[in-house]
Amino acid sequence: MNCFSKLIRIEYRYLPSILYCLIVVSLFFHFIGKSNKKKYFSFVFFVFSFISIMDITLLIQESNIFLDPNKTFSGEFGGKSFKPTINETSLHIRCFDYNSNGEKTIIFEAGTPFYSTIWGNVLENLQQQQQQQQQQQQTINNNNDNPMNKIKQYCIYDRYGYGWSDLKYKNNRNKGVDGIETVNDLKQYLEKIGINDHLILVGWSYGGIITQLFASQFPSIVDGVLLVDSMGLMDLNDTFLANLINQGINSFKILKYLLPSGVLRILTPLFPLSSGYLESVELSDTLKYSTDIIYKSYNNIDASKNELSIIIDSINQLNNIITTQNQLFGNSEFMGNTSLVVLTAGKNGSPDWINLQFDMTYYSSNSVQVVNNSTNHFVPLHASQSIVNAIALCVVMSN
Repeated sequence: MNCFSKLIRIEYRYLPSILYCLIVVSLFFHFIGKSNKKKYFSFVFFVFSFISIMDITLLIQESNIFLDPNKTFSGEFGGKSFKPTINETSLHIRCFDYNSNGEKTIIFEAGTPFYSTIWGNVLENLQQQQQQQQQQQQTINNNNDNPMNKIKQYCIYDRYGYGWSDLKYKNNRNKGVDGIETVNDLKQYLEKIGINDHLILVGWSYGGIITQLFASQFPSIVDGVLLVDSMGLMDLNDTFLANLINQGINSFKILKYLLPSGVLRILTPLFPLSSGYLESVELSDTLKYSTDIIYKSYNNIDASKNELSIIIDSINQLNNIITTQNQLFGNSEFMGNTSLVVLTAGKNGSPDWINLQFDMTYYSSNSVQVVNNSTNHFVPLHASQSIVNAIALCVVMSN
């Protein structure tokens, strides 16, 4: 029963296969016994049978991706997936061991409308660095000066509805989950798999808002925060961003209507999404294949649309926290002395973007900005090593 309920996540994508099968059966009964149409019937029957078989085969492959994240991650990255459940809603979290003697856990928070697979290049760089350290330690004693040795594990996860996580409000698929609700729930999910202290939070884009809110709500368990070209208070007055969000919402609404037809297999990624995965995404073939399948699922489209609709609400929640901090203490250091690294993309496009990002360093008395002038906003894809370097810096600052 549990397996069947998971297969329902493919939902309307079964319809094209069913339609092809019905056409084949209808043609068979229509043309059987009519000798003058046998050649025509044979050709049409062959075409639709071939389409039907190929479509069903593809759906079987896709169902394996939907059901098991190991099909996506195990071959290249290893790790172990967890599906902790709260109130009958499961969240997918996948963790990778780094150093058994370490104490810190890195939690990666993706931007909208992305999820765990977006960190593929970062995972690859972390694995390469881990292997290099292991090789070096074969010739020299354990290098205690290397900050990465303090990392016990690193984890990626999918917010509600994305990837392999359930929608939270299954009976109200149009309801988004704002930032405060997201972090309160995430803490509970992490506790269920034994993660409850020494966190280093890495948040990219909207994920940066989530990490800031998490640090504000649970400061005692957060050792450091890395904001990767993060959204911030400056986005509250950005009319260009507001228009992009509205376009994104409308795009996902259209995708939702197109989904039952099966035409998305032909149109995507040609469909002009204002935000989303594109064919030019620089990920491994396995991750791109998996991502493309899940990205066009009913749950993922709803999650993307709903999250876009509450982004400004979440930023306003952060704004209220910072405003209160200013009123009470005359400063914006709501993170106290928690280590804070602000990694900024120099090619983001806005001429004052670097200065706007620098303002976020005022949220902690222990902070620094790092500017990478070689990348645009998609830092996890185009400059993943700079994220690994910034993690190491954040670890150093946290001690």
